[in-house]
Amino acid sequence: MDSSPTHHTVTFSQLTFADHPLPGACQARHTFPNGWTISVVAGPEDSGLYGRIGQDTFEVAVIRPNINMLEDVIVWQTPVQISSLMHLIEML
Repeated sequence: MDSSPTHHTVTFSQLTFADHPLPGACQARHTFPNGWTISVVAGPEDSGLYGRIGQDTFEVAVIRPNINMLEDVIVWQTPVQISSLMHLIEML
């Protein structure tokens, strides 16, 4: 019998995107059981966001359990890169 803890990795494809306050942009947020949160956004050209809808690139913010964001956003991330980052956050 395996005594290791049950671990389910959340991936980019499981994020639910909704409208972002900026016109034409979208945003998804996921809070992990360990209290860390990931925020993933993308927008049209000239939106000021470092991710583009239609180009499959996203701007990512990682938020600590104490609500403070990591020093800077991670720009131009692909879905595969975001899934890898999500896996790392889960292991914190």
